[in-house]
Amino acid sequence: MNSNRMVNENFHNVSGPFSIVEIAKLINAKIYNLKNENLSISGASDVDNAMEGEITFIIFKNTIGKLKNSFASACIVNEYDKNSIPKNMVCLEVSNAHVAYARVAQKFYPKDKFIPKISKLSSMPDNYLKSTNIRVDDFVVIEEDVIIENNVSIGTGSFIGKGVKIGANSTIGKNVTIECAEIGNNVLIYSGVRIGQSGFGFAPSSEGHIKIPQVGNVIIGNNVEIGSNSCIDRGSNGPTSIGEGTYIDNLVHVAHNVNIGKFCAIAGQVGIAGSAIIEDYCMFGGQVGIGGHITVGKGSQAGGQAGITKSLDAGSKVSGTPAIPLTQYHRQALKLKKIIKGKGN
Repeated sequence: MNSNRMVNENFHNVSGPFSIVEIAKLINAKIYNLKNENLSISGASDVDNAMEGEITFIIFKNTIGKLKNSFASACIVNEYDKNSIPKNMVCLEVSNAHVAYARVAQKFYPKDKFIPKISKLSSMPDNYLKSTNIRVDDFVVIEEDVIIENNVSIGTGSFIGKGVKIGANSTIGKNVTIECAEIGNNVLIYSGVRIGQSGFGFAPSSEGHIKIPQVGNVIIGNNVEIGSNSCIDRGSNGPTSIGEGTYIDNLVHVAHNVNIGKFCAIAGQVGIAGSAIIEDYCMFGGQVGIGGHITVGKGSQAGGQAGITKSLDAGSKVSGTPAIPLTQYHRQALKLKKIIKGKGN
């Protein structure tokens, strides 16, 4: 192991080095400041931690000045600026530096290779005991009528309930429980996730709460990621659904019959109440709360801790509780600051 590298090879897979020309071809970049076509790049890192021999990236113009103090040998930017980028640093100009860096980082730090295995310490139907196409680690329980497609990995201590379907190339982390669910292809479910448990459905009465049977399911699309210790309740009737390509952070709660669209990004500790509809491409900051039976329009964004109590039109940008348009929120915050400052005088 190279002790000079920031990435600990005991924890992560490391590949490379790769030539700067190869990297440029990978991301379809225009090259500036190239004095040595045989320049070898050994890793990828953020601008504050990059070392000599590594490549970094800059997204925002107001941080490009950091490159002057960086040890990186190469950088990825949206627009080349000869006045801001050191002459001894190779520059790769692309249309989207963030996406380009992600692809480069994937090349240097690849995912674990899939290695089939069936633990003798796990419990499962006979048809999976001799499988050579899946991986089941220790102390996993798989009930009857489960369908597991090829190249699925299930981590230690997980439970897969009867009738669940898990699509190809999906990874289920440690101590996960999945019931009443259909999981798509290429889904990544991190440790401690709970999917398909009974939703919070009951009828209040003078005699106490009367439980309403939750007889729906959960449908998770392809290429979804679900962060550690998040909970997705099954529908009371019909499905709770997560659309293709949506990423959910840790500690998120999705209640019964919520419908989340494609390619949404939901940060930690967000709570979405029952029967809410989240349309495609929405983004929520941490601890956003979303009320039940409302619709958040396509491409909407909510700042951290926003409380969304009413439906939002497509493309809305909101913050605060109750959530209001972002421009109004900033005006109110500035006005409040002036009022407080005036009282202080």
